[in-house]
Amino acid sequence: MTSSRSTLESGRLSIVTDSDASARPPLKVVLLGAGTVGLEVARLLVGSAGDLAARVGAPLELVGVAVRDTAKPREGLDPALVTADALSLVSRGDIDIVIEVMGGIEPARELILAAMRSGASVVTANKALLAEDGGTLHEAAELHGVDLYYEASVAGAIPLLRPLRESLVGDNIRRVLGIVNGTTNFILTKMDEESADYAEVLAEAQALGYAEADPTADVEGFDSAAKAAILASLAFHTRVTIADVYREGMSGVTAADVEAA
Repeated sequence: MTSSRSTLESGRLSIVTDSDASARPPLKVVLLGAGTVGLEVARLLVGSAGDLAARVGAPLELVGVAVRDTAKPREGLDPALVTADALSLVSRGDIDIVIEVMGGIEPARELILAAMRSGASVVTANKALLAEDGGTLHEAAELHGVDLYYEASVAGAIPLLRPLRESLVGDNIRRVLGIVNGTTNFILTKMDEESADYAEVLAEAQALGYAEADPTADVEGFDSAAKAAILASLAFHTRVTIADVYREGMSGVTAADVEAA
């Protein structure tokens, strides 16, 4: 049975069937990072290859995965694809898409810029890097004629950034309001509804997997500030970095503070 998908090509809507997609040259994909998120991305690229090919209009071929420790076992990942030489991998010149899920500022920034110089488009959810130096990444993408996508960096479950970049680009947005960090929302809600102590609720959030073992990025506001910088840059067509965002943590908030608020 042959299925079909509609795709936009050169300003016109065309129908791409599975057989059409599989007949086209594959798009070569490189993955930077193979932690929990990276392994799931690899699984989707391989396990959903047919559906992705029909959606994209060409097969997606995972040709390399860069990791820090090649000796670490990674279930479901072909060891032949794994390398510790990330820079050489992204600089090959025949890569179409680089997916960065390493996190952190460096070496992620260096590798993304190297990938763009080599003609690869980049997909990343690295909010810390985007909030600190997103302008440089955008300039590099424009200079080298490639794309930069980062929908998952803010409200990943909601299509938010693409509408800001495309659908609402001609609108005058006056303000952006929202809850952008689930961990702190959970903690404050529990403190409000149950008059619970901060440390007690944080421990519960960690036990449930809502908070990291080191919750600093969430409870001290770094995660929210990074997201605010990204949203403000897109919504107001300017360059806002995390250094421009006022940030105050919640680790000193007491149940009495919440009750009085």
